[in-house]
Amino acid sequence: MEDKRFEDVNNWDDVAKLLADMAMENSKDSKSMARTAVEQAKHNVRRWFIAWLFTLAALVGTNAAWLYTWQTYEYVSQDGNGINTINTGNQGDVTNEPDGND
Repeated sequence: MEDKRFEDVNNWDDVAKLLADMAMENSKDSKSMARTAVEQAKHNVRRWFIAWLFTLAALVGTNAAWLYTWQTYEYVSQDGNGINTINTGNQGDVTNEPDGND
């Protein structure tokens, strides 16, 4: 909604006076602007702190999941013939076979 008080204003000095009068009316009727700013800052800090806690919990949770996965993965396996294979993810031809000189 538009404020009808601005329709009768002819120059910038009148606008400044009108805005000053409006500010005085608002400060008499409600809390001071400083108090309002501090309350809004407290609200914003609380909201960002909660977001930070969720982010921290997600970081700890994902790191714990990766550590669990890393600890349970078998990098070296051995078949029934005594041949060790190293699982590096490349699945190349690296095998450690026992010597055939027995």
